[in-house]
Amino acid sequence: MDYYLDKRSEEVLQLLLYANRYITVNEIATHLNVSKRTIYYEINKINSWFSNNGIPPIVQQRQKGIILTEDQRSFLRQEYYLEQSTPVVLSPQERYNTEICMMLVGGETLYIENFAQTCDVSRNTIINDFKQVTKILNQYNLTTSYSIRTGYTVVGDVFKKRALFFLLFPDLWTIYMNNKSEEIIAIVEANLTKLKEIENKLNEQYVSGVLPALAVFITEMANKEESLQFFNVDEAEITETQEYELIDTYFPDLITNEKIYVSLHLLGSRIQTVPVNIMNKEHESYRLAQQLVEEFEKVTLSYFANKEELIKAITAHLHSSMYRYRYGIQLGNPMLNEIKNEYSELFEFTKRACKVLEKKIGFYISDAEIAYLTLHFGAYLISRKPVENEFKILVICNSGAGTSAMIKNEVMALVPQANEITNISLQDYDPNHNYDVVISTIYIKEEQNLVKVHPILTDLDRIAILRKCMYAEPYMQLQLNEIVKIASKYMPEDKLELFQTELKNTFSDKNINTLPQKGYGEGLLYYLNPGHIQVVENEVDWEQAIHISASSLLMDDVITQSYIDSIIRNQKNGYHMFLNSDIVLAHSSINDGVKKLGISMATFKKPVPFLNEKQATIIITLAAENQTEHIQVLNDILKIFQKKKNIQKITDFNKSIDIYSFLQNELNS
Repeated sequence: MDYYLDKRSEEVLQLLLYANRYITVNEIATHLNVSKRTIYYEINKINSWFSNNGIPPIVQQRQKGIILTEDQRSFLRQEYYLEQSTPVVLSPQERYNTEICMMLVGGETLYIENFAQTCDVSRNTIINDFKQVTKILNQYNLTTSYSIRTGYTVVGDVFKKRALFFLLFPDLWTIYMNNKSEEIIAIVEANLTKLKEIENKLNEQYVSGVLPALAVFITEMANKEESLQFFNVDEAEITETQEYELIDTYFPDLITNEKIYVSLHLLGSRIQTVPVNIMNKEHESYRLAQQLVEEFEKVTLSYFANKEELIKAITAHLHSSMYRYRYGIQLGNPMLNEIKNEYSELFEFTKRACKVLEKKIGFYISDAEIAYLTLHFGAYLISRKPVENEFKILVICNSGAGTSAMIKNEVMALVPQANEITNISLQDYDPNHNYDVVISTIYIKEEQNLVKVHPILTDLDRIAILRKCMYAEPYMQLQLNEIVKIASKYMPEDKLELFQTELKNTFSDKNINTLPQKGYGEGLLYYLNPGHIQVVENEVDWEQAIHISASSLLMDDVITQSYIDSIIRNQKNGYHMFLNSDIVLAHSSINDGVKKLGISMATFKKPVPFLNEKQATIIITLAAENQTEHIQVLNDILKIFQKKKNIQKITDFNKSIDIYSFLQNELNS
């Protein structure tokens, strides 16, 4: 049977081919103005056609959507001659960002129709979008304004408006260029060429998206007669930099303050540390770092034994970051998605902790910055094992101290036989070193014992490290040499090298079936069972409530009585543990009577009044035995209990088994 595609099927494929992300069935249906049922029907036809041509079918990922595989994309381009020329199907978030940047850039009077045309959606969609757009702008203390004469504009502090533009625009370059006149495009491209020439003259490398955003800024946003008043910036020092000198040469029409502003972006967007003393208040960075670390400890229920060392490391990061936050200089992070995926729990907790930083400085902190801070916290959370073997590893990384420390600590966990692991930059590398293995994020041609890895280690990277370290391990190598020596008596010489390689691979594979994990432990349901859940009908005081919540852990020998006493004592001393207005997460120090990790909870039909005048309907007792094993448990707790509707449903149940079943459904959905 022959399978053919109709026009609508082709349209679906065009949308999927163009999208470089997961796209939902609902998004496709909305764009084509048909029902979801119709799209499912079209996908079935497409899959039949794929099958007839020996191509794997389209698979919809739960809670994500659809993304074409490389095999599917290749087939469509080469065999069916589909091209990536269809208009972009924007996600809701991409539409919000596009609409905001359109207002920030200005240059034309904007009405609903203009947004609808650019985003390729209906007027009603844009009207609904603006509810979310308003919320985003409020995070920056910005608002929208509308008049018949000027259309829609963004109103507020000039630095905050610009900060938002540089945060959002790098991902919208293609959309911008597809919707501008040839005249504007020519000017933007000319400015981008100048900026790239400056980059070459400085012999620098800027993070992705910075130069295109600056090119658009210089073309459409600079010299708008907006008052620029810099804070904590030595303007005289900036004007003496090579960056300023080159901006002055290539863009002489910019006013002085705009030249300073663009120079700040170049200085702040370099891959390497900013060499000028832009921030003078070093004590402020230290104070903020201290507060950030303490907040991270609070939200993760962790304690850093080497806290001062961590504070100093984050102080150094904040010292160069503070002015970026204030002036909207968005440091891109090419590893952002990898960090989010590999260290998702740590990233989310770091993001929560950064809320205290945002309140102090009054500016939103981007995910890219949070990702860098995640590396710092991760480096200090990963447990280290003492080692005594004479086996040395060299780690080379030019991505910054946080990344380097993270790799080092992961290598420590992967290769416990190593007694020395040293971090250096590429410029300090000496080919005549005495290290057994070199792990590097940069390719080194002359290095014989090199393992080239990503800045964030993947599973393949971890396997490669294990194999290389096993190859280099002296005792194992001796064994292999003995085996090869014996085999040489019975095997032709031309087969010997292949035999040796296969033997090494076989030996290496024996010990990599189970890869070491990052040590964030199992999830909530691994430790919680219906026997650890209680429903309390009677009225009780807060001390009784804590005893009730923790009683199952005490009975199961997870904790001692001293742990409960410590929780109560902390409450009396003013250390309140409310996750929100309804939930108490009762906990104390690791050393206060914890025998092993455990969790229990109790719901109260009659709210329990606490000393801070709040009332709890749910008390969760968590006992953690180390710094990291409870992280996944805590992440699951936040996932469930940050939703008000979930709290109401849980407190409505009368049986512990019903609560447990509800938790199961929520975490598995």
